[in-house]
Amino acid sequence: MRGFMGLITVSVLGLAGAVVPLQGAELAWKALSVRVYDNADVPKAALRGALETAAQTLRPADVEVTWLSCSISSGGRCAEPLRRGELMVRLVRSGKANAGDESLGTALVDPATGTGVLATVYVDRVERLAQGSDGDLGTLLGRAMAHEIGHLLMGRAAHAVHGLMRPRWTRAEVARNVKADWGFDAPDVRAIRARF
Repeated sequence: MRGFMGLITVSVLGLAGAVVPLQGAELAWKALSVRVYDNADVPKAALRGALETAAQTLRPADVEVTWLSCSISSGGRCAEPLRRGELMVRLVRSGKANAGDESLGTALVDPATGTGVLATVYVDRVERLAQGSDGDLGTLLGRAMAHEIGHLLMGRAAHAVHGLMRPRWTRAEVARNVKADWGFDAPDVRAIRARF
């Protein structure tokens, strides 16, 4: 992430020292552009499925997403500072750092301003959940991406009791695949729309 102009340091949920560019934090979510950095080598079919699932999940909140595939060596728009209405999602493998932590991702949101532009999804954790529940990797990865993007769009780290924004997803919920578990609940939709 070096090279971005206008970087600040934020601390959210115990994640101190994360560097986040703020140019994209301005609110313009009806035409949202998301830069996706796949550092986990997700199979192409699963990544396509994930992007489709995430877009469909965000649509009921009136969020239309354009995906931009980026890499460390990408030039062009991927190398420019974020613009208004842009976010970044990193797909990474979690490694062995916090063996007990099975959260599927993080979204860095500044609690003082409610702004943030960076979400991270831990692909290895999503893979384990999908395998343990006979779930589809692409679908589950897309839901995890939409969950973390939801935090950024709402400007808060808090979770909901029901729906996509609940803090933990169980193997039983993934296997059951009830539609109500995988969409934004009404208060979350209102929160996203209120920030347009």
